[in-house]
Amino acid sequence: MSKTFCPIPWNFQAVRNNGDIRICCQANVTPNQGVVRHPDGTSFNAGRDDFMEAKNAHLMKHVRMNMLDGKWSAECGRGKSEEEAGLQSRRMYELQHWDYSYKDAVRDTAPDGSITVRNQYYDLRFGNLCNLACRMCGPTDSHTWYEQWLGYHGGTSYEDTHGTVELKRNAKGRLETTDYDWHNSETFWDQIEKNIPYIEHVYMAGGEPMMIERHYEFLQRCIDSGCAKNIMIEYNTNMTSVPPRVLKMWEEFKQIRVGCSIDGMGDMLEYQRWPIKWKQAKANLEKVDNLPNNIIAWIAFTVTAYNIFHLPEFMMWKLKESGYKKINSSSTKPVITHHVAHGPKRANIRILNKELKQDVHDNYNYYKDHLDTDTTIDSYKDKLAKDPTIDDKVKRKFNQILDSVTKYMDAEDYSEKIPEFIKFTKYLDQERKQNILMVTPQYKELFD
Repeated sequence: MSKTFCPIPWNFQAVRNNGDIRICCQANVTPNQGVVRHPDGTSFNAGRDDFMEAKNAHLMKHVRMNMLDGKWSAECGRGKSEEEAGLQSRRMYELQHWDYSYKDAVRDTAPDGSITVRNQYYDLRFGNLCNLACRMCGPTDSHTWYEQWLGYHGGTSYEDTHGTVELKRNAKGRLETTDYDWHNSETFWDQIEKNIPYIEHVYMAGGEPMMIERHYEFLQRCIDSGCAKNIMIEYNTNMTSVPPRVLKMWEEFKQIRVGCSIDGMGDMLEYQRWPIKWKQAKANLEKVDNLPNNIIAWIAFTVTAYNIFHLPEFMMWKLKESGYKKINSSSTKPVITHHVAHGPKRANIRILNKELKQDVHDNYNYYKDHLDTDTTIDSYKDKLAKDPTIDDKVKRKFNQILDSVTKYMDAEDYSEKIPEFIKFTKYLDQERKQNILMVTPQYKELFD
């Protein structure tokens, strides 16, 4: 078994917001990494190109051969750094959820790295329509960013993986672009229709899927085909809306998995994921927590330079006050699911200087010690009767999360990005009428 093997390059197709096809959603994306390209350098795009041709592009064959040989590809650098820090990488996650093995990959791969394996798994992002402008995000993933992004950077354009995106004002004065309209192509829908009988898993992310009409069209096509009962749909959603329309459609599918992008409670969430309202998000979390048994849900907490001090407090709230029955009910992930924001670097937790990193360690150690003396975790009282060890499992996971975050934080020094972090934060604070010191007072010396 190769220590770098991942099933994704064999059974998976990832489509970015602009239609570009890439290795996976976690692949390092620069002009030369992550995006699958033709020999002339242009990107493969789901709106115009053949899926199987993209799967056998030079980059895909190269990555597969590296995995079979036990080598890390540069495109997988993000996952490698996560695993070294004790975080769960996308590779590790997929190995748990797919029965496609290293042995299968060896069998199905030609000497040059090419394959004929059909896609069982799709990552689909139907454009960049989104109602939030999260501080670690940007215009590629959310159109709500347009005005403030251009206000900070100047000009009328920004760089995406396929090139420069030009923004224009429509008759109503709103900034818009056609660069994210790839999903209007019949080329894409024809291929999807042919592949629906083979699909087992679809991952939907943003933009915000609950706002995007094409997301509903895709679900309906799966239902109309009679194949929905065989398909798992997985979401990354900001929890601003869980409409009755989607709840009715979900009933037709084998399973629905909902990753709830919640990075804190109260003011902290509203700060990082502006202009979300905590009350609204909390109400939708409670709605999801009471859905039928074919729904699995978890909190997907993105750790950034903004909320790193808030993480243990939020986990304590999740365990002792939330009362959730379904959300993160798994014995392997009983607290929350977490990942770190790798980019932009100004939001990465590695920007903290030596003193602030020590403050994080001190803060986390306090919470670990506090939890160790707190023998009753309220939301797990009902499970204690069935499994007397659940308390220890929860404590162990709580500590593991904090340890993995600090290990990742300490692995590299990005402190040269602090001036950019300060400048960008001050700009957004002014635009959004917010104040970082109200949610992260630990930065007082930085911002005074």
